[in-house]
Amino acid sequence: MGDVLFDYEELKAQLKAELEVELEAELKAKLESDQDVEVEEEEYHNQKQINKQINHNIITQKQYQGQASKNDLDSENEAEAETKTKSKTEAEAESKAKSKFI
Repeated sequence: MGDVLFDYEELKAQLKAELEVELEAELKAKLESDQDVEVEEEEYHNQKQINKQINHNIITQKQYQGQASKNDLDSENEAEAETKTKSKTEAEAESKAKSKFI
């Protein structure tokens, strides 16, 4: 009976060691998997923030372009008005000068 008890204890120790190795491997795999998920979530969050910044920059750029276009249009309109006023004034001056000579 001593041999059977010894074999039982040896088998018990061997099974315990194998279980510990398996549990360690499973825990390590789970830990790595959890870390991968955390990294993926962080990367997703970072990419989302980058996309928000890009969208903000695009909107801001469009606003500046719209303001620049409006300012350009206003400047063109002012230049046209000045040119028309100048032409009209010159035409009136020429007309007065001609009427004096006639």
